[in-house]
Amino acid sequence: MHATTLVHRSRSERLRANSGNLAEAEPCAGYGGDVSQLSHGVFHIGELSRRTGVSVDVIRVWERRYGLLAPMRSEGNFRLYSPHDVARLRLMRHYTRQNITPSRAAALVGQAKAPLGSNPGIPVGDVRKAVAVLDGALKRFEDGAAERLLQRLVSVFTPGVVLRDVLLPYLYELGERAHRDEAAAAQQHFGICSLESWMLGMARSSHVRADRPAAVLACVPGEHHAAGLAAFGLALADFDWNIVYLGRDTPLDVVQNVADAVDADAVVLAATLADNLAGAADAIDALARRHPVVLGGRATEHAAPVAACVLAPEVLLAARLVADGAAQRGAQLAIH
Repeated sequence: MHATTLVHRSRSERLRANSGNLAEAEPCAGYGGDVSQLSHGVFHIGELSRRTGVSVDVIRVWERRYGLLAPMRSEGNFRLYSPHDVARLRLMRHYTRQNITPSRAAALVGQAKAPLGSNPGIPVGDVRKAVAVLDGALKRFEDGAAERLLQRLVSVFTPGVVLRDVLLPYLYELGERAHRDEAAAAQQHFGICSLESWMLGMARSSHVRADRPAAVLACVPGEHHAAGLAAFGLALADFDWNIVYLGRDTPLDVVQNVADAVDADAVVLAATLADNLAGAADAIDALARRHPVVLGGRATEHAAPVAACVLAPEVLLAARLVADGAAQRGAQLAIH
């Protein structure tokens, strides 16, 4: 799965996800521009009010009536709030400024951690600000600053939503920029490497549970483009799958051994070069006799082993189809 070829349709998915409740939000409202400035630690309600611009009285009402915040208690029984509470309160304020009722706004804030299929998404203006902060950090080759931004986003939203609303559109934009400007190629390479590492870390950090289905993800031998596969793994993890990521240039006997060991419900293989896919065809057919196998990447446009399913090119749609069991049913999924 190649990042720059799989992300373009996810942008329309993002806009559809936001339509009807956030698409008309004012571009610069909300918490998003400040998300990179959140500090660590805890603080009292007065400091929470100062940081968010919401009065102490309103904070108390929202907390009592909607369960909006989750403060800790000090030894003296004072409420102590975290940066996570700051982000939630800023998001609540953002929604109420769009003339959304407080009860509905609180419900939207609560859905910020909902699965992809039912998540209203990050407000559009905040997406723009997050992308600008992310782009600025990666232009300066400061992956630490980019990672801090992303970590603060996932303190409010799920990793899958951050992937859908921020990372995939940004990776697409980065690829388009690199096609137009050779000087941007270095930033693209650095940005893809940095974001791939972050996506893998998030996919791997999800708790492994015995009652969840498991997927083994790998690039076929000779393949070194893995950012799309990492994005797919993060999306599938958001659908409550256990992810075993093997990465680039993986021998297929290794894939089979790992799939056997975890009793994989799906094996996802990525290939961008047709020769690499053709060279692995017999081994993929053999693997497909033991586990459901699905393929993604540019190489599937030309040919695919008949025993394997072919994933749709959009990362999120592909993950949803696998999560819904299309691979187990042996469905032939649409290519493009």
